[in-house]
Amino acid sequence: MKSLSFGMVSDISRLLADKGFGDRAIDIVEALAFAMFIIADTYSLAKPDKEKAIEVIHGFYEDMQDHLINKIIIKDHNLMDAAETQAVAAKFHDLSRGRFNEYGGKFKEDISDPMAMSCPITVSYLLDNLFIEAIAKEEKLQLMGAVSDKVLYFWSGCVQAFKC
Repeated sequence: MKSLSFGMVSDISRLLADKGFGDRAIDIVEALAFAMFIIADTYSLAKPDKEKAIEVIHGFYEDMQDHLINKIIIKDHNLMDAAETQAVAAKFHDLSRGRFNEYGGKFKEDISDPMAMSCPITVSYLLDNLFIEAIAKEEKLQLMGAVSDKVLYFWSGCVQAFKC
């Protein structure tokens, strides 16, 4: 699941670069929180034993937090300040769990519309939070279709993978 999360973030980054947004800074924690939401949501839907699924998802979230803090923040960025490390860990913890509910609510809005062919509310919310500096409305509209297609690709791929 961890590799899948990082793969999704990489795919989103490549898509943004392909669409001319490669020079725009994104919030990597937001991108990871979104990928984790997709994985956790599809995993919980695909597995019949909901209690076991929740246990696996909690372990996945803890593993992601540990990896982000110990392998990326501390090791790759040589961060030694305990207070700063704790602040980053707390931000990731709160954001990843809080966004699960927020993205979940947006996705429920999307699927409640039988005419929606994609997930415009969910993708709009992602794009609102993904970029460090907000993008213009026209730029957001330019990205909506491609990002929606990518998100639906992630969702369907995860559902198929987790059914096994």
